[in-house]
Amino acid sequence: MATTPEPQRSFLVRRAHRFLAALVFRDFRFMAFATLCSSSGAWALIVARGAWVYGIPELQGTQGMWVGLITFAAMSPRFFATPFIGYLADKVTRKTLLQWVYVLQIVQASVMAVLVMTGVSNPWYVVMLAVINGTLRSTQMTAAQSLTPNLVDRERLPNAVALNQAMQQGSRAVGPAILLLISVTVGSSAIFGTGGFSFSLQNLAVTLGTSSIVFWACAVFYLVALVSALNIRTISTGVINRRRGFWSNAAAGFAYIYGTPLVFGILMMALAHCVLVMSFESMLPPLALEKLSPDGVTFDANDVYALMAALGIGSLFSSIFVGGIINHMTRGKVFLLLGFTSSLTPIGMGLSAQTGISVIAAVLMGLGTSGFMTITHTIIQSVVPDEIRGRVSSAYSMHIGGSMAFANLLYGSLADFWSAGLVMAVSGAAFTLVVAGTVIGSGFWRDIYFRGTARPVAAAAGAGGGD
Repeated sequence: MATTPEPQRSFLVRRAHRFLAALVFRDFRFMAFATLCSSSGAWALIVARGAWVYGIPELQGTQGMWVGLITFAAMSPRFFATPFIGYLADKVTRKTLLQWVYVLQIVQASVMAVLVMTGVSNPWYVVMLAVINGTLRSTQMTAAQSLTPNLVDRERLPNAVALNQAMQQGSRAVGPAILLLISVTVGSSAIFGTGGFSFSLQNLAVTLGTSSIVFWACAVFYLVALVSALNIRTISTGVINRRRGFWSNAAAGFAYIYGTPLVFGILMMALAHCVLVMSFESMLPPLALEKLSPDGVTFDANDVYALMAALGIGSLFSSIFVGGIINHMTRGKVFLLLGFTSSLTPIGMGLSAQTGISVIAAVLMGLGTSGFMTITHTIIQSVVPDEIRGRVSSAYSMHIGGSMAFANLLYGSLADFWSAGLVMAVSGAAFTLVVAGTVIGSGFWRDIYFRGTARPVAAAAGAGGGD
């Protein structure tokens, strides 16, 4: 009996099946969309807060320091709150934790919008709200990273991790692009104005946007994320040793990282990468002024949104591409290539004197940095056992987020005295030396780059629920 041959799938369908493989799982689709929306809100908040502070005349000469301080406040919770967050991500139901985070994010974004809309211009309020936002964002990232491996099969786990990173990093393009659209539509003066209320339909957008429409937009992002997260059905928790206290259980994640050479090596490389070529958020306003302003003097918040959106476009494509890499050896070689891309593009952006070159450099910089970090996350999520994944993810986040918080504070302050482009170029050159050093001097890294030798590692003794 003749059999009907299986129909040939088109090239685009085959590519989509490879690069978007994890989206066949229902719960993962809902979580990925929630991550895209919430991360869009987070990036929108970062650029909106920075642009708002940078445009306050009373802060003339210290704007860079204030932008750095607010960025530090938003990232520092990843340093001091992660032991508690990781413990929660392994103790309570991860989807429930995720849902409550989105509820609280809606509240904090709404409070920010109300403060700005009513004419409050004290940056210390923004610092306090940034700490709350950063704590919640850190919780969301840890919960999502811990939940992801439970939503897909092991074969498609690397793709799921990469797509989750694509949603987080690629959303740099979504949130700021929407802010740019709003700003162009109603005018930046409406967004960062002085307050006041009117109820005519014609200026309703201006009324809401009197400093605050972008922050209301962030609240809407979190609301949509909450609706999506409420559709997740998978129940997932870690394993907590109830015979031990909180600190003993929380320390298990650090013990695993420090005691596992592969994970520790990846962490150290990611740490150098984040400090030297990813801690640029506090420098976006002065960079936009230097690279995109026609006269180099007039500051326009639209330039900040455009710069972040350009970074996000590169990030989105890079993360999705990395998610489609199946072969370990290919992933290792791409890892090395992205390392050099991450280091050389900041040099190009920092030294460029033309707007077009600066925008292209921003796209390529987003491509390199996001792809590089996606591979580090993929390796770690692929090798860490599920019973301790929340605590390892939080410990990893503590190192990365804490280092980026302090680096942003430093770079933002330096931008008040030196060219932001020069600071970026020097830090990019430093990371070039780091990447070159791993190739020249370490067999460990050559194995990863050219042989793809990342393999699953057993849990450390006492890390989970055993005696």
